[in-house]
Amino acid sequence: MKERLRKLKPKRLIILDTKNENEEFAELVPSLAALAKASFGKEFRLRYIPRGLTKKARQDEFETLCRIVQAAKNCTFVIEELGRYTTPSYAPPAWADCCNDGRHDGLHIIGASQFPAQIDKSFLGNATVIHCGYLGEESARKVVAAKMDIEPGRIKALPNLAYLHFDRASRKVTEGVVRIPK
Repeated sequence: MKERLRKLKPKRLIILDTKNENEEFAELVPSLAALAKASFGKEFRLRYIPRGLTKKARQDEFETLCRIVQAAKNCTFVIEELGRYTTPSYAPPAWADCCNDGRHDGLHIIGASQFPAQIDKSFLGNATVIHCGYLGEESARKVVAAKMDIEPGRIKALPNLAYLHFDRASRKVTEGVVRIPK
């Protein structure tokens, strides 16, 4: 995900920074209230570290953040550990709006998950691009492989730092290797 952000260099960016590891990309805002009051001018790069400890509190924060992103429009929205906020059978209404209508509002959504079988099915179904590295669980491989229209064995066979890149427009899957900057 970090490699993708470095390549994209978005001028308008909001990050849900679950592990507080994206300080190189965006300025930290202390609260959702502060983020909601932010000036969404020509350029901004902001990140929020979630505070909610319970499932309900996390979902409420995520719902609010999604509404803020919708209001900001024309930006890149990064969600670390998407599985903390959605499930295969549950997507908060504002998240569903971002996924289903976001393109109309200029949203570019990047969702990261170590366990894609545990996230909202419609997100993967709407994804323009899917990057997938090795997945250890068969159920996870099956979910992602189905969305990429490939055999799960291709995901299982990936060596460390290798990934498959699916582009929905071309329906092509290409292989790549993550380059770690020195």
